[in-house]
Amino acid sequence: MRFSIFCGLVAAFLCLAQSANAQYAGPMHRQKANLVDAQGSILSDTEVLNLVGEEIFNETYVGAKKQYTAGRKMIIGGAIGAGASMAISIAGFNLAYDSAYLKESGGIAYRNEGEAIFGFVCYYGGLAAAGLALSVLEAGIPLQIIGKKRLDWVAEEGSKATNLTFHAGATPNGIGLTVNF
Repeated sequence: MRFSIFCGLVAAFLCLAQSANAQYAGPMHRQKANLVDAQGSILSDTEVLNLVGEEIFNETYVGAKKQYTAGRKMIIGGAIGAGASMAISIAGFNLAYDSAYLKESGGIAYRNEGEAIFGFVCYYGGLAAAGLALSVLEAGIPLQIIGKKRLDWVAEEGSKATNLTFHAGATPNGIGLTVNF
């Protein structure tokens, strides 16, 4: 009688444990700044918290997600800013160049001095802005890489949490059920 009750409890435990684990079956991985399960569904923050625990979630996952997102935005913004700044610089150079001509006596004269000055300001201002934009882009690259590696580590830790294995048989203390997770 005791043995059948024990077997029934073990079977019930296995069914409950398997059904709890079935929601997150298989390894999870990173997709941009999100973690996804084996079926490709994006995991919510609550699901990630349940998988990796409060310590990893608070100390690594939250910061890593912010790092990855900030780095990505800096890379995109820096690239757009550098392109726009270079376009302004080139337009300024062309404006200054078109208004300048060589005097017969030597030297440079301007057809429209206001346009030339504006062209030079756009040229040098565009170069300075492009330099700043490229600095932002360069600062975003390591941020995104570090955030990516940290998110990959969290996914790896979460995948470890989903790998439950059950063994029924001999244990050091007799016959029993072992659960590895």
